[in-house]
Amino acid sequence: MEKYKNYLILIILTMGSQTLLYYSIKLIISDYNVINSIINVPLIKYFVYFYDSWYPFIILNTVIIYKYDKDLFKYLIVSMVIAALFSHLTFIIYPSMVERPLIEVHGITDWLLDFTYKSDMPAVNCLPSVHCIYCFVTSFYIVRCKNLNNVSKVVLVLFSFLIVLSTLFIKQHIVEDVILSLIYTVISLLIVYLNKDLINKFLGRFS
Repeated sequence: MEKYKNYLILIILTMGSQTLLYYSIKLIISDYNVINSIINVPLIKYFVYFYDSWYPFIILNTVIIYKYDKDLFKYLIVSMVIAALFSHLTFIIYPSMVERPLIEVHGITDWLLDFTYKSDMPAVNCLPSVHCIYCFVTSFYIVRCKNLNNVSKVVLVLFSFLIVLSTLFIKQHIVEDVILSLIYTVISLLIVYLNKDLINKFLGRFS
C-alpha cells in the first residue's frame, strides 16, 4: 500500500473533489436550460453497462498510468483538474438539462437503466460531459505510456470510446456535450504541456 500512497492521495482528492463540486452545484442551481441536439441518437439500453463502468474504469486507467509512467501521471492529474474546472464553470454559467425517456422495467437492463436515471435526478450539468472528458484525458495518457503494450492500449482506448458512446445511447448526453468535452480536453492538455516545468516544480518527482 505504501507503494501507492502518492497515487491514493491524488486520485482521492481529484475524483472526490470533482464529485463533491458536481453535486454542490446541483444544490445551488435550480433554473436550467433544456438542451436538444440537432442529431437524434437512438436509445440503446445495453450501453448502460458501459456507462455504469465509468468510475472503476477511470480508476483502472489512472492506476495503470501511475504504474507505468509516474511523470505522465502527474500531468494526467493536472489535466483532469483543469478540465473539471472548465466543466464546472460551464455548469454555473450555463446550467443545462436533458430530457430522458421513461423506462418500463421488464428485465435487468431496464432496471439498471432506470436505477441509473433515478440516481442522478434531475439530468442536469450535462454540457459538457465529465464522463467523456475523463475518458478522453485518460486515453491520451494511456496511449503515451511507453512501457504499456499496444494490445492493452487498444483495449483501454476502445473501452473508453464505448463509454463515450454510452453517454449518447442511454440519453444522458447529446452530441454537442461530447464535442464540447473534446474541446475542453484539448485545451486542458495544451495548458499542461505548455506548463510542464511548473508542474514538475510543484509536484516534484513521484517514487
